[in-house]
Amino acid sequence: MTGKESSQFTYIETLFVLLRVSLGKETEVSLPNDVNWPAVYEMALKQGVGAIACDGLLKLENIGIDEDLRYKWMGQSMVVEQRSSMQWNIACEMAELFSREDIKTIALKGISFASYYPMPFHRSSSDIDISLLDDFERGNQIIESKGFPVDREDSKHSHYVIYGIPVENHQFCIGVRGNRRNKRVERRFRQLLREAGETIGDSKVIRPQWLFNALFFMYHAMNHLLIGGGITLKYICDWIVLRNRVEDKDSMVAFWNECDDLGLTKMAKAIDRVCDYIVKDVELDESGSELLKRILVTKELHASKSKDQAHLGMIRTMWRNRQMFRDFSDTSAVRMITTYVWGYLFDRNPKL
Repeated sequence: MTGKESSQFTYIETLFVLLRVSLGKETEVSLPNDVNWPAVYEMALKQGVGAIACDGLLKLENIGIDEDLRYKWMGQSMVVEQRSSMQWNIACEMAELFSREDIKTIALKGISFASYYPMPFHRSSSDIDISLLDDFERGNQIIESKGFPVDREDSKHSHYVIYGIPVENHQFCIGVRGNRRNKRVERRFRQLLREAGETIGDSKVIRPQWLFNALFFMYHAMNHLLIGGGITLKYICDWIVLRNRVEDKDSMVAFWNECDDLGLTKMAKAIDRVCDYIVKDVELDESGSELLKRILVTKELHASKSKDQAHLGMIRTMWRNRQMFRDFSDTSAVRMITTYVWGYLFDRNPKL
């Protein structure tokens, strides 16, 4: 990318350079003099990678960015850092609270993925996701005893808010209502959660083993792409850092074998190719190109406030994305919609 002529070097490619520098060791890059930096900044915010890109920006010298914009970007990065720090402190407090009752607190998604980053607090997240495994309801009761109301309406996880930060306590890692295959995937995920993990720093917050995080990330990314409204470059950054932190070749072999078994291979190959394009500047294949095109038109995602609207919106999204189901999964939109509706009507309180 860095060898392209100025007229061919877009603001999107500039953002890719910043992400590559931020998440790797490369600092010797050449950028053209006429980069549209306001467009780079706006795209970074829309894609949920503003603070991550800012880390790359600050590693580079003589790139011609306006000083006012640089300081504005740094200010935005500090906002992300402050919120992430607050989320981490709350997660640590919960883990301490639960540990007094011999309950282990396992971090899912945001906090867990962020721990792989060079600057963990620069990976933004809208909420805190945890799993207490078999102590799901005990955890809810402990939180209620501290004066925080708990919403149990969702079968997948309970919801509560601590000091303004939303928390999801997962009864299940993924949605399993009315879906035998997802229940099998859930059992595998829970097995991996029980097998291994390590505390993050000197806290009592547990990060699951790498294989769980890699598989759960890929399932979560596929689900958001097909059902949740799309994925952003933040997902690409997550996979870059996860790949960078794989323990050994055997772990990666196990990952690809599990992808085959869990129906994640199409998605994994496409997202892996996009990561190679950004990190190594390799050519995109057809599926990678299609995925990147869809990513770049997606804004940072936010959950719907109305549950009924969310259900109807999800069905419309699945039907609208029926071609993507063929491209990035091994099921169809029709089958997924049928399963979703059946589960909503007849499996409201699922069991594994």
